[in-house]
Amino acid sequence: MPDASSRWSASRFVGGSEGRVDTLDNADCKPDVCWTTGNVADAFPGVFTAFTFSFVHEPMEIAMRRMFHTLGVFTADELSVSPRLEDQFWNAFAGRAAANIDQFRRVAGLLPGTSATAIEQQLFGYVRPETVDDNSLRRYPAILAKAPRAVTTLPKRHDAMFADLRAWRLASLARVPNLDEAGCLELIGDAKHRFGRFMLEHLIVAFVSSGLADRLTELTTKAGLPGLEARLLSGVGSDENEVANDLWELAHERLSLAEFLDRHGYHGPNEGQISGVSWREDPSPVLKRLADYRNIAADDPRAPRNRSAAQARLRAEAAAELGSTSRIVGAQVRLLVKLTARFLALREQGKAGYLLTFDVTKAACRRLGALLTERGVLADPEDVFHLTHGELVDGLRDLPGGLSVTDLVATRRALHEEREHLRLPQAWQGVPVLTKVEEPSTEGSAVGAVVKGLAASSGVAEGRARVVRDPATAEFDDGDILVCENTDPGWISLFLVAAAVVTDQGGMLSHGPIVARELGLPCVCGTEDGSRRIADGQRVRVDGDAGTVTVLE
Repeated sequence: MPDASSRWSASRFVGGSEGRVDTLDNADCKPDVCWTTGNVADAFPGVFTAFTFSFVHEPMEIAMRRMFHTLGVFTADELSVSPRLEDQFWNAFAGRAAANIDQFRRVAGLLPGTSATAIEQQLFGYVRPETVDDNSLRRYPAILAKAPRAVTTLPKRHDAMFADLRAWRLASLARVPNLDEAGCLELIGDAKHRFGRFMLEHLIVAFVSSGLADRLTELTTKAGLPGLEARLLSGVGSDENEVANDLWELAHERLSLAEFLDRHGYHGPNEGQISGVSWREDPSPVLKRLADYRNIAADDPRAPRNRSAAQARLRAEAAAELGSTSRIVGAQVRLLVKLTARFLALREQGKAGYLLTFDVTKAACRRLGALLTERGVLADPEDVFHLTHGELVDGLRDLPGGLSVTDLVATRRALHEEREHLRLPQAWQGVPVLTKVEEPSTEGSAVGAVVKGLAASSGVAEGRARVVRDPATAEFDDGDILVCENTDPGWISLFLVAAAVVTDQGGMLSHGPIVARELGLPCVCGTEDGSRRIADGQRVRVDGDAGTVTVLE
């Protein structure tokens, strides 16, 4: 496959009117292919560096195909990755992750119990008006032969791989300070291999959990209880519950900082990008919040263990309410709620799993960058993230365009910085039109204005809106409303003191809504531009049942 980073380097931007910019990135994309930032941007928010994209793209694409082969959806002939953009499940436009809706629609048409409509809603948070379901039975025999065993054995396999990655991370990090350049590259290669293997399991979890959540939504709609699914998806006991509880334990001196970082130090700001700095490297974002957590007593309903227990009770009550509609449905609901809870917890565990491989890769890359800087190859250790994995393995020979290392890094760094100020649309066909991000509103919307989104977590809360771009530097007080574009697990330190959450992107199974439901926080997601329409400091009311945010003052 052609090196994507060389394509990035050659990209051109042409200025347009009204703050828009046209991009020639991936200009070979067919004009009728549909793309979206939904869901995939939840896993990899922000702008890829050349290294991160070269590390994740091919393993992810292969894992996606192996997943569908494991489930019987694909034949062996469909395992290879096509160089054609329209045949790939995901790629990057202007350095940002995007998923190929048409590819997922094609797969949905081969699967029993789902459809293109259901896949779009669960994976991307919305359904296009022109979506037409076109299901086929031709792969059903293979699916029935392979999928049940793959799915039933998955939870234990996923747990075992996650535990193995935890042990491997600690052992690998201990080795990094003594590695030479070859040792760093060997460890990066090992991490990349483990990333691909784990993503195969994680993608099956994500796909199964989406199907289970869709089935719950169908049951609640048929029972005349729309919206109940948000409570049914609460209290599943995700990995982030443990992060939240350990943050509280750390604040109350029941856990040392070293123990906390061993357990959770792979999280941190911009953690979906390997160039991001983890808590292991800089724990200041965690330490900054400890005073707030100390004010939460063990018997306070806001203490993480108490929140988790309350949400589990909420889920049980919702299951009982749905199950009371009929005896047959009640039996279905009990099994379905149990399975959905298990797979949603695995879904969040899966995100933590690939971040374990990222943290080892961060450490090895920074060690390699330091060694290359000592040799005079790089001007700055961080320059290593603007080189692809393949270029580093090849010893930085025959670089794109015949450029020197210094010139190539400078070009890519400038392009990366430019793209930080650009955004993709939520969905588009062919080549996207980028929007240049304006400065956040200082006045915000008028009193009474309503920002609409998806009702993702039940409850109503009022408070001061804090529009956060970077959780590491955010000024955030207990009871504030978290308003942002998107979240990843590195934002958990803010969730614990927030009164509610509002995000521009995402659907019911995106990171922000899942964590909000686990902690009992009202959440409205998928507002598209809420973080631009609401000014920092405005008082707002978040209604997680109606999916609205109302400006109060």
